[in-house]
Amino acid sequence: MVLMSWVALFVLAGCGGSNDPEVPTAAEAGATLKEHINRTLEGAQAKTIEVTDPGGRDVPCGEGKVKRTYAATARNDIGSGDPNSMLLVMVGALDIVAEYELNAPGQPTVQDLVNKEYKTHIVLSSPAEHVMVIRGETDCLPPG
Repeated sequence: MVLMSWVALFVLAGCGGSNDPEVPTAAEAGATLKEHINRTLEGAQAKTIEVTDPGGRDVPCGEGKVKRTYAATARNDIGSGDPNSMLLVMVGALDIVAEYELNAPGQPTVQDLVNKEYKTHIVLSSPAEHVMVIRGETDCLPPG
């Protein structure tokens, strides 16, 4: 009976967990990044999507850690298509996908955003009328 109590105590102690969230592998965070970017383009009603960086490979970044990247460009033919509007459309679509915070001061046609939970970083931009560009990378994480 005493042994069962000790086992239960150790199991409960292990289930309590720490306050640190589980760190994903680069592959896991890379899959999340790709999903966030694709869902953002879908939500922004993007047309003629072209994947410019398919990612899927580990990029070394020191201390045995790696990062993953992913990027795409697209068009949105709704409205005037001015770059400021395109950026607002992408920011609104990304807000529905996941909570990202401003990482650096925004420029009129570029937003640099980060999600600490998912260990992802996304840059939204519109370099020309009706053009949407989204590129992202993960933090430096354990490979996997």
